Amino acid sequence: MRTTEPLTEREQQALEHMRKAQEQGMTLKAYASKLGLDVQHLYQQRKPLVRKGALGPARSEAPKLCGADKASAFLPVRIVPSGSAPSSTAMACRLVHPSGWVLECGGLPPPSWMAAIVGGGAHAAP
Repeated sequence: MRTTEPLTEREQQALEHMRKAQEQGMTLKAYASKLGLDVQHLYQQRKPLVRKGALGPARSEAPKLCGADKASAFLPVRIVPSGSAPSSTAMACRLVHPSGWVLECGGLPPPSWMAAIVGGGAHAAP
C-alpha cells in the first residue's frame, strides 16, 4: 500500500475499522452498529483514504456486461405475456446478444454457465 500523504489518526482508526469489518465478513453498517460506532463517520473517511492511496476504489455494485454499450450498462428488456410463446416450448430465459445471437433456455441455467457463455469471446467454441 503506497500513500502519498500521511494518514491522520482518525483516518488510521477508520481504516482499521474497515479492515476488521471486512475480515469478519460484515458490512460496515453492521460492524459499526455492533460496536456502537457512527457509520456515517466511517463512510466520510473513505474518500480521503482512497485519495491518499490507503484504500482501493469502491467496488462497483453492478457487474460489467460483456458487449454492453460503454455509455450505459442497461440493456433493453422486453417482457411478454406467457401466452405469447408457442405452447410446445416453455421458455424461462431468453438472451439476445448485441452481436445478434439469441439463446433460449427452458429453465434458468446456473450463473457460472451464463457467465461463460456471455463472456466467452474468442475462447467460446464455434
